[in-house]
Amino acid sequence: MELHESTLVEVPGSGSIEFGPLRDDQGGVFPISHPKPDRGRHAWLFLWVGCFLMIALTWGFPFSYGVFQSYYSSHPPFSDHPEGLPAVGTTALGILYLSSPPSFIILQRYQSYRRSALIVGSVITCLAVLASAFASKVWHLLLTQGILYGLGASVVNTVTIQFLNEWFIERKGLAFGIQESGAGMGGIIIPVLMTWGLDKFGHRTMLIAWFIAVATLSVPSIYYLRPRVKPRVTTASELGTLSFIATPIFAILQAGNIFQALGNFLPGIYLPTFAQKFGASSLDAAGMLSLYNAATVIGAICTGYLVDRYHVSMTLFLLSLGAAVAVFFAWGFAADFGALCAFAFVYGIFAGGWSSTWVGISLEIQKRSPRADLGVLWEFAAAARGVGSLVSGPISERLIADGNDKTFWVPGSYGTSYGILILFNGAMLTLGGVGCAARVYEIFKRIGHRHNE
Repeated sequence: MELHESTLVEVPGSGSIEFGPLRDDQGGVFPISHPKPDRGRHAWLFLWVGCFLMIALTWGFPFSYGVFQSYYSSHPPFSDHPEGLPAVGTTALGILYLSSPPSFIILQRYQSYRRSALIVGSVITCLAVLASAFASKVWHLLLTQGILYGLGASVVNTVTIQFLNEWFIERKGLAFGIQESGAGMGGIIIPVLMTWGLDKFGHRTMLIAWFIAVATLSVPSIYYLRPRVKPRVTTASELGTLSFIATPIFAILQAGNIFQALGNFLPGIYLPTFAQKFGASSLDAAGMLSLYNAATVIGAICTGYLVDRYHVSMTLFLLSLGAAVAVFFAWGFAADFGALCAFAFVYGIFAGGWSSTWVGISLEIQKRSPRADLGVLWEFAAAARGVGSLVSGPISERLIADGNDKTFWVPGSYGTSYGILILFNGAMLTLGGVGCAARVYEIFKRIGHRHNE
């Protein structure tokens, strides 16, 4: 049977669309009926029970690592040798982001394996949580709660995004917004839940309970996470070209992504531990982390609005400036828990929306490299974020260790062992705005062309 060029054709009165025409050698047509995108029971069950729930479970756990680090660093067996604990959280997020491009390209090429990959990825994340319950050394946590969890979650996240792209076409912005809000909701609920469980039952019992909860809740989510159209084998040419990697604008924007990621995750990891210096209880510290995660949802929505209406360089400048000022002043000079909560909220709004700029960044690169695939560009931006996240853990731990008595004479948070870390955090967020230089480069390039003419 020969497959000719196909189009989406609406079937009158059927409430579905057909992916066709599919013709045999005699010219007969064999339409394949698919659920209609953007509306209907199947689409909304997919979005809410499938995407929203799965993203909440997948992202909420690493976004809550700050409460785990606070617990691990003050309870045996990890408190005896806490070196390397910050790297566990940054490694999980780093691997999740960094492995996105290969996952995306492979699963986009071999679409018939996406459902199987989703199940395997979910099993890996569940087993990573279960295995971490029996960890007795920091490197055990790094392997399970860090590397293994990140790898499984990356596959789950990739499949979810690819399926969502099929199910929603006209309402894609709304659908991706609802999916992203799942990560925020997980980041709001899970820190408080985990803190209560860790204090009451300990890390082993709580992680086993979380394994059971995630395994149970993943079943209905996996059931509804299905492709809308029949899977097909995508050729290499359909994935676009990678020539954009050699362009100056890509290098500048990627550098900004890496710099921003070097500082982005540090407050979320260290704030629960740092809050206890101001007398906050573990539950209060978890509430502050939930406040931060709630602010990131607001930030993501507002950033998406700005990217749709203004050049992306303006948004990059605003987010970098806002986040850096919040760190340098609101965190740096915070003298009590209330001030720290205010910082967490303001910082979450500015830093939490950074990934929402990736659409604008990808579109800017695509203007110069029209054959570049938008999805591949998005995943490269995620990979840059992964690089920054992976490196930031070990660097931050060293900065805190070297920061004792270095800034004791400065008021507020600067006077603690976190003073050098705060300066590093703010500096990296400032450098994250280097993407604005891409706009400046383009302007001067145009001026040079006009001068030559």
